[in-house]
Amino acid sequence: MNSNIREATPQDTTAISSLVSHLTGKAISPLHIENRLHNLRDNPDELLYVYEDKNRILGTLSFRIRRGSEEPSLSFSEISVISIQQDPDSNQDPQDRLRNYAEQLTSEHNCAGMMWLTGGETSDKSRASQAPIGFHESGYRFVKRFL
Repeated sequence: MNSNIREATPQDTTAISSLVSHLTGKAISPLHIENRLHNLRDNPDELLYVYEDKNRILGTLSFRIRRGSEEPSLSFSEISVISIQQDPDSNQDPQDRLRNYAEQLTSEHNCAGMMWLTGGETSDKSRASQAPIGFHESGYRFVKRFL
């Protein structure tokens, strides 16, 4: 098994762009990914990781620390995972590995909890059946997509 999770680098932009475009069905340019990585450098509370197996990027993890405005010592991590469901060449599930890694990061950063942002626009019934173990639904966000 040659899989690992590491911080994304500018050399990953083309692979990340291809993965995200393939999984979302929307064209995301490498320049867009490069700009995102550039913006992350200025924010220590926001990181982008990649799940790599056999030199192939199979998933990404966006990890952000949200600090409370009234209680700055109270923080939550906010994560978003984009990955293939399962690597056909191994028994690894990149999404589970990335979520577990996010839980480790949450503990390392002394966050009070973790919010997992899902990208699927699904019905209430399907959303409830896909809730990961240990998570509960806390409301909705209204999103207007531009990409």
